[in-house]
Parts: sequence; C-alpha cells; structure tokens
Amino acid sequence: MTCRYTSKMLLAAIDEKHKGTYDFFYLPIDFKNKCNVGYAFINMMSASHIIPFYETFNGKKWEKFNSEKVASLAYARIQGKVALVNHFQNSISTHCQ
Repeated sequence: MTCRYTSKMLLAAIDEKHKGTYDFFYLPIDFKNKCNVGYAFINMMSASHIIPFYETFNGKKWEKFNSEKVASLAYARIQGKVALVNHFQNSISTHCQ
C-alpha cells in the first residue's frame, strides 16, 4: 500500500464493502517518517468474510495518490482478535471495534 494512507483512509476503503465483518484493525505507523509501513493487520469475524475481502483487495491498485502499488493479502502468523490484541497491546495506533 502507498505509505500515505492513514488508518482513517484505509478503514474507509475497507468499510465500503466490508463494514461489520472485522473486529480488529491495526496499521503500523513509522512515526519518524510520518507514514504507514506498508502493511496492516485485520481480523475477520468469520472465515466466510475472508474470500469476499480477498476478492475486493488482493491484486488491486490503491485508488488514492495515483499509486502503481497493488494490494497483496496473506494470512498472518498471529490469528484471532485476542491474540492480536495481546501482541499489539503496546502500540498506540491500534484500533479495535
């Protein structure tokens, strides 16, 4: 993803078609450079939400900032909301619903 996306911008893009399907979202930020680090974590509330989410974003260009970068989705090493919250609990830009 282009590093100029903010959490609010990325959530707006996700929520266009997938609002209410996830219970955890985290976009790591490089505070020195004031931009995201190029990846995010999202936990879908049901496995049935994964394929529609994948079809919406994987391999697609980012609409904002005229970027040539494309989204690439992958399963994370850490799975589930509780495990993700525990792992990222000290990060100040974590957003849980």
